[in-house]
Amino acid sequence: MQSTSLAALLCALAHTLATEDCQDAESAGFSFLQAHVVTTSRGSEGEAQHHWASGRGNFPEYAVAKHPAPFNLAETFAWEWHHPLGRFATLTYGTAIDAESNIYLSAADGVRKFDQHGKMLWEYPSLPAEVMNAPSLYNGLLYGSDTHGHVFALDMQTGNLMWKTRVAENIGQDNGFNMVRAGIALAACDWRKPSPNGEANQRIQALNASTGDELWMFKPDTPVWNFLPLFVGDNDFVFQDMSGKVYRINLSTGALLWKAGGRNGTWTDGGSAVGPNNVVYAVNNNHPMPQASTSEYSPGTLSAYNLTDGQLLWSITTPRPPNNAPAVGRVKNLEGLSVVMPLCQQVHIGATCDVHVYDAETGGLRWIFHGPTQTGLLQAGDMEGAPGRLMRGVRWACLPNGWSAPTIDAEGTVFVGNEEGNFYALKDTDGNGVIWGKDEVAAFDTKASFSGSSSPAVAPGLLAVASCDSLFVFKH
Repeated sequence: MQSTSLAALLCALAHTLATEDCQDAESAGFSFLQAHVVTTSRGSEGEAQHHWASGRGNFPEYAVAKHPAPFNLAETFAWEWHHPLGRFATLTYGTAIDAESNIYLSAADGVRKFDQHGKMLWEYPSLPAEVMNAPSLYNGLLYGSDTHGHVFALDMQTGNLMWKTRVAENIGQDNGFNMVRAGIALAACDWRKPSPNGEANQRIQALNASTGDELWMFKPDTPVWNFLPLFVGDNDFVFQDMSGKVYRINLSTGALLWKAGGRNGTWTDGGSAVGPNNVVYAVNNNHPMPQASTSEYSPGTLSAYNLTDGQLLWSITTPRPPNNAPAVGRVKNLEGLSVVMPLCQQVHIGATCDVHVYDAETGGLRWIFHGPTQTGLLQAGDMEGAPGRLMRGVRWACLPNGWSAPTIDAEGTVFVGNEEGNFYALKDTDGNGVIWGKDEVAAFDTKASFSGSSSPAVAPGLLAVASCDSLFVFKH
């Protein structure tokens, strides 16, 4: 999601966003809200059977698929869904896929479940609260949150509400990820000032995944944006705040194990990633707001930290803002692990968006895909869809990242959506470090941009991705 400076101006012109008072966050870094934390078997039993259990895939190798996805997107396009009242009747955000290849879609007006052929099986309406985050699947339940401060769980089979807990007055209109493991659900909440970029979620809340009872809360040094917690080891998780500072937290207690990095006063809607090499990768912009959003060439930093103790291993300067979470995995025709990093300054006419791939061990640049440039005042689908969304009572525009979050399939192909509407499949077939031509670039025009919580989801023979207004499915 874009910086609030332009967003606030546009929203004021549209008369669509209202401010609400937020409850105060607790001053301590973390606090216990129950005497005893839920006891469960530690592991990923609740998500292991699903093909794509969260908006970023499955523990432990997030954003990396176990199956190949179709490269030729135009030939393998199978079906799409948009709201029956029209493309612009809602905003669509994140996807998950269960063990039977059913697809779950979060949207501003609620959550929907489809079978793999496109038949809607159920829907959970949420308005006037909006569901901004990508959902997670765990032990027969789907987990999400809404802008009225609720975290909720739905029965995956029926869509019935199993529990709903209000953890704050508000949860932000950014695009994050609800994540669950070991019987504990995580959500960012308490949307208010201060932050380096207006209102933001001030704290992290943990809940009992079975009952919705609050367990503990953690308040980072700087608020979070597009919150993306990634589980590591037997009982911990990592995340970054909007300044790029990384935290490793004990999942059972909320206790801080270490924190590292970041640049105070800066903002990014990027996130962190974890590799199987025991390294966590984080991003930050190098200049404070609003200076950071004035140029497409405003630099950022990609940093690698030892997962055990937070020690900095390396950092490199990116030539454009790193405004989404990277993916870490094996990329086609490259040895070892790579970091796939989308770079773009969104909502900037004429700005070019690139995808860079770096060596995960050294930070060395491996290949570049030069994407399209932004042609309009807003990104694809935003301006033309504003009247319809206003009529439906949802957020008037997506105001997304320059790129979706990337996914790497089992063959090392990179899948990522761009703000100008194209959904891309990318691979370096000839190994020359430049991604170009029909053998290396496949594109499908969705006619809309992609939110920060949109991450291509892969199942056997199936690829699903949400643009800002529709769900698209491709099949081998």
